Amino acid sequence: MRSLLFSLALCVLVGAVAAPSTARANPEPPAIYDARVMGMGGTALGTLDNASALFHNPAQLDRVNRFSITGVFTGLAVRLTGAFAGTGSEQESPLIFAPLIFAGGVGRVHERVVIGGGAYIYTGFGGGFENVGCVTAGLTQSCDDIPALRLDPPRSQTVRLFVAEFAMPVQISVIPDRLSLGVTFRLPYGNQSVATDTQSPFTEGELSRADQNVSGVGIPGILAGLSYRPTDDLTLAVAYRSKVWIDMDGETTTELPENLGFGPQATLATKTRWYVPHMLRVGFAQELWDDRITLAGEFRVQFHREANREQAFTLTSEDRTLDAIVPDTVARFDWRNVYLGNLGFEVLARDYLPVRLGFSLASSASNPATMTAFSPPFGVQAAYYTGLGYRADTYTLDLGFSFSTGNDATNAEDGALCTPGDFSGRTLTPAAGCSGTYDAVSYFVSLSASYDL
Repeated sequence: MRSLLFSLALCVLVGAVAAPSTARANPEPPAIYDARVMGMGGTALGTLDNASALFHNPAQLDRVNRFSITGVFTGLAVRLTGAFAGTGSEQESPLIFAPLIFAGGVGRVHERVVIGGGAYIYTGFGGGFENVGCVTAGLTQSCDDIPALRLDPPRSQTVRLFVAEFAMPVQISVIPDRLSLGVTFRLPYGNQSVATDTQSPFTEGELSRADQNVSGVGIPGILAGLSYRPTDDLTLAVAYRSKVWIDMDGETTTELPENLGFGPQATLATKTRWYVPHMLRVGFAQELWDDRITLAGEFRVQFHREANREQAFTLTSEDRTLDAIVPDTVARFDWRNVYLGNLGFEVLARDYLPVRLGFSLASSASNPATMTAFSPPFGVQAAYYTGLGYRADTYTLDLGFSFSTGNDATNAEDGALCTPGDFSGRTLTPAAGCSGTYDAVSYFVSLSASYDL
């Protein structure tokens, strides 16, 4: 029974760790909410003047006259390339689509104070690989050496993860039109699910299907911002986001080999915690040519190295007497800090028609030693942006586009974590860092509308 539970735990977790690494290896899109932000390459700290500032820099809410209501829809499409059976087994996923949504409203309650509320999806991802015919990560043999590792017929390997936040901003003008402070109070919610086939170390070459769904509400956090305008046409801004974590629980169901005699499947109660890291952003926005041109730039650091070292899962059988022998399982990430720089440009082709361009360059949080088929490539990733808008007296409409590509990152050899698992202790580490080439191509389109008085 001990060996069986160890096997179940590892089978489940090898699949489960794929979910967060898919959506979060470079976990936060650099240019969402709103479409103007996307068109300008994610430069938002000193440019926003509507309710979406509560997501980026609540100090910018001093630009709101009486009130502002903003809605944003962003569509994310991603195509991944990864290997389930080492070098030479790379395959491409279909185009995977996920919606990202923002809704917010703010109003002035005093000549120096703005408050409001909003909700948004911080990260969203859905999909995976279709028709995967072989899974060997963590085993040195190929599917030719161990025919039982072949999936016949081939099956899809899917993951889904999203993190949403409910937010309440408060902005205070310390020196009107010159110095503004703001704080957004955040309450996160997360959900992740997975359906994958993984190897069972109980019997070499046996595969087990793992289906997991967990969700939960996290601890509150803040986003603090400051905007300083030394002149009428220059804004200097900084924003800091505190780390939060989300405790999620749910169930994991896994298939059992027939010869074990414990039935066709087992369902285990599952608990885990996910961290959203500290983040620091600094930026500027310079208006030129009688305010017809805006040039903006930012630099961002996301501190994943401290927050996303690992993800621990606790699995509990229905028979509580077995809890003592179910091992702790820890998925290693060892992610790196993300460093991101972006530039944005906007010009008023007409008084009502702004046209935008942007560019960003970012390091990936992914670590070669912990790569999976679902991880975006490690290294440096570039993104390109464009967009336009329509301005009227009380409302604006904006459209933005973005394209980014990875760099065909390659693990030439299996790493130290590319093993089926170690049963000598009370902690199991699922396989990661296996050989293969990994790539990701992303497309964004964003549409936003804002009503302002």
